[in-house]
Amino acid sequence: MKQVKLLAIFAILILPSYISYKQPFHYYSYKEMEEFLNEMEEEYPEIMKFYSIGKTYGGREIYVVKISDNVSIDENEAEVLFMGAHHGNEKLGYQFLLYFIKSMCENYSKKESVAYLINNAEIFVVPMVNPDGVENNTRKNVEPNNCIGENIFPILKGVNLNRNYDAGWNEWRPWYFLSTTSTPYGDLILYFLDFPPEYRGEKPFSERETKAIKNFVESRNITIAIDFHTGAGKIIFYPFGYTDKKKPKDLEKFISIAENISSINGYDYAEAGEGVIGMAIDWLYEKHGIYALIIELTRNVAPRDAEEVREIIQLNLPVMHYIVNRAIEEKGRI
Repeated sequence: MKQVKLLAIFAILILPSYISYKQPFHYYSYKEMEEFLNEMEEEYPEIMKFYSIGKTYGGREIYVVKISDNVSIDENEAEVLFMGAHHGNEKLGYQFLLYFIKSMCENYSKKESVAYLINNAEIFVVPMVNPDGVENNTRKNVEPNNCIGENIFPILKGVNLNRNYDAGWNEWRPWYFLSTTSTPYGDLILYFLDFPPEYRGEKPFSERETKAIKNFVESRNITIAIDFHTGAGKIIFYPFGYTDKKKPKDLEKFISIAENISSINGYDYAEAGEGVIGMAIDWLYEKHGIYALIIELTRNVAPRDAEEVREIIQLNLPVMHYIVNRAIEEKGRI
């Protein structure tokens, strides 16, 4: 009888938490993201608004969120840009950014440290650069390339948006094949080799999504930009990705930013390497002088364990505060 009681107590106290730990995490759909943003704007209209900067092939809006104390006014403050879901199947990036938006709005009136950031910066967030990819769970967007066999092999459709920026476009070499392909048919070969699709598009900014980011960036004065990804491990990348034959002239500053991020989340950091053509961070820095980095949140492209996702989110939230604060400091040096 005692054994039965002990087993019952175990089931009541231990088993529910074990089951909870194993519950899969729910990633927002595009529609759920829209609903979330509407709710946030309705609840915190003084400090948060969102608007469209473009529309995808699938008719979905590409939203940017602005968080600032005088949110309807352009002030002479530090500007920061956070982006997620260049690759639609890398869902943790956008989910993390939605959590960040919620955390900032909710804590504005509760924490002086958060209020300082919002009062002294204009924070821009593009949670889903590639909403069509998110909805279709694809790395690329889904606009047809008019290839023979597209209906049989859907992998031939679309462009890897993080290869479509104007950075190192003429540096492509055949041996870069696994990281950037110059033809959609290359993605078919990669598919059979069990590699992700890497087609860069017909020309820089050929895609609606990258055009939207280009137009937005060129209308702003951004100091620091962070592009969130998953799949490459827990690591921070700084430019350049298309070559290792030259270094950023602001290499010391990039290393400083990366080191400070690493001190918070414990991630490794490195130069993005050679052979990855057309990345957003390279274009942002090379063409606009923005201190742009990638943060790869985890090895798993879209982790499903709810507790793992929560741990990654909580670990990296202080990183966001550091980035905004660093942008304020950099603005003060000008």
